[in-house]
Amino acid sequence: MGVGVRRLWLWIGVWLGSRALIVWEIGFWAAGHPWLQDVVNYERWAFFLTGHGEFPGGNGWQYPPGAGLLMLVPRLVPVGYGEAWVGLMLVVDFAGFLLLARLARRSGKEGGVWIWLLGLPLLGVLPWLRFDLVPTVIAIGALVVIHRRPGWFGVLVGLGAAIKVWPVLLLVGEWDRRRLLRSALAAAAVIVTVLLVSAIAFGNATHFFSNGGGRGLQEEAVATIPWQVGRIFGDPYSRQVHFGAWQIVAPGAATVGALLKLLTFAALVGAAACWWWRNKEIRTGRSELAEDSVSRDLIFAVVLAVIVTSPVLSPQYMVWLLGLAAVVISAGPTRLGRPAWIVVGATALSATHFRSPEVILVRDLALLFAAVDAAATMGRLLRPRAGRQSPGVGTPIVM
Repeated sequence: MGVGVRRLWLWIGVWLGSRALIVWEIGFWAAGHPWLQDVVNYERWAFFLTGHGEFPGGNGWQYPPGAGLLMLVPRLVPVGYGEAWVGLMLVVDFAGFLLLARLARRSGKEGGVWIWLLGLPLLGVLPWLRFDLVPTVIAIGALVVIHRRPGWFGVLVGLGAAIKVWPVLLLVGEWDRRRLLRSALAAAAVIVTVLLVSAIAFGNATHFFSNGGGRGLQEEAVATIPWQVGRIFGDPYSRQVHFGAWQIVAPGAATVGALLKLLTFAALVGAAACWWWRNKEIRTGRSELAEDSVSRDLIFAVVLAVIVTSPVLSPQYMVWLLGLAAVVISAGPTRLGRPAWIVVGATALSATHFRSPEVILVRDLALLFAAVDAAATMGRLLRPRAGRQSPGVGTPIVM
């Protein structure tokens, strides 16, 4: 049974009420200046782009060129930059809600919509004062059309990756080689177009790769759990601000950072192996592996693994995970219901108002457990069967 019209209007009402509170918290309806956080930097970079005709230099600029083009959009609106930015993010936020509502009406599962409506505000004003919300919603749109419209899927993947690189991982969810080729070509075309336009308008559009390459071990990354435990029990570590975040400079941190790069590479190799094995098993008759839900589950597991093995874990990364968790829950049957809900809980632990060393430790332990759980579940799903089952018979589904 699909979701009714009354429920849709209820969702719209909750969205309006919760987002009005967010706007109030930012400070537009209060005396004094609004609290715009990173939007101040976005405005400065936007004026630098138009004033100097080039991308900002230095280590502060670590974003693909699509992010720079996005930061120019608020300047097209005849109001203050901060007001225009928040208005743009509200439009993007509402688009994400509509996409999840469409999935819910298709599947009859409402959990993901409520995650978006009530879970996103757990991060406070952060989702609306960072541009990570944009690639997340684009990724949600790609997952809505996955397997159905490979061209559009690829275009959305490319657009998201041109703003923030991680959406390119969505391609691992397309198991059919012909559709994957179409999607990959479409994604590449979008990325190349953005690079060319940016290069013509602002010169070198690829130096962001080198700018972010020197980032060390950020203190909130999952791999810093041993240091977090030591800090809680009275053994503080040395830290310094680099690239706008606190990084650990204690002995062993550089070694752990290098090891994490290997683990991330291993996670990507594992994702490629899962893609190959899934394709192989589908061709031998396991048609249940061709379901959209398996693709979305695999993508969620891969992105979660990449974040857990990353030396950086900024709070806005939780926006990515929350969006993907909402898709997994809303899109219908899923085998990753437990990791998805753990991510929702971890999002609550990332809230600015409740942040403390103890809370961050629990958050990172939860993310680690969710990543291991998701990887193990996908591994059990894809492993060969002891005896060939008839098509359509698969692993029990966690609702």
